[in-house]
Amino acid sequence: MNVLTNIWNQPKASAAGLLIAVASIAGVLSQQGVTLGKAGTGTVVTLASALATALLGLLAKDPEAASQQAGGSASQRAGASSTNARLGAWMLIALTLSATLPTTGCTASTSELQSDATALASALNNLAVVIQPSDATAANNLKTAAAALTAAAQSGTTGRAWEQALNAATSGAEVVLSAIPVTAPYAALLAIAVAAAEAIIANTASGGTSVKAEAAGDNANLLWYTRTGSGLLRHRFGRGPAGDFKASWNAEATATGFAGAAVK
Repeated sequence: MNVLTNIWNQPKASAAGLLIAVASIAGVLSQQGVTLGKAGTGTVVTLASALATALLGLLAKDPEAASQQAGGSASQRAGASSTNARLGAWMLIALTLSATLPTTGCTASTSELQSDATALASALNNLAVVIQPSDATAANNLKTAAAALTAAAQSGTTGRAWEQALNAATSGAEVVLSAIPVTAPYAALLAIAVAAAEAIIANTASGGTSVKAEAAGDNANLLWYTRTGSGLLRHRFGRGPAGDFKASWNAEATATGFAGAAVK
């Protein structure tokens, strides 16, 4: 009960403590590669840290507290001044913590990249099974791309070498996808796959630079798939990239009559 009483009697200090905790925890989560989903060009974690810091700044500059300080007794003014000074110090700490967080997203963790690549490989395999009777060549190429993605994601290597292998496999998958005409009845699914592939490429190797694929794809097709896929890949608050891809892929598969290609 004392805790509740303190919160009730000192709401401003309690709110400040909560905001400081949010900023501190956000820093720890970010260092561990935890994003809790995307928020614009950043992540939910960085957004929470920024909001906590901003709100703490508002508390430190509370106009009501300033007016009470001006009209109160000497002891009250001294107490209010001390409180504001402490809040200002805590705001500086929160700003320092938030400065360590990336403001435009962060590099995906190894486990997240593995999950993304595995989801993409499963989708391509499922689509290959569905279109095998009507387009065996495309189906076989999709299976080859999926196998390369799976092998790279589960290679067991770590660090830069692993990222380069996954980057190369993903770039190769894009070559396979771009060779399929945009007039294909399942072209929208390929566009979503390309959008997912672009996200993997952007988070692997050095600075998002794609490893040059040995085979040449159709650049016009790839451009169309890239532009179309960015609009079809829907993001939802709190959901990771693999979840976004699966949800978008499954919705489009059902809408275009390729429900058999859905990913679980």
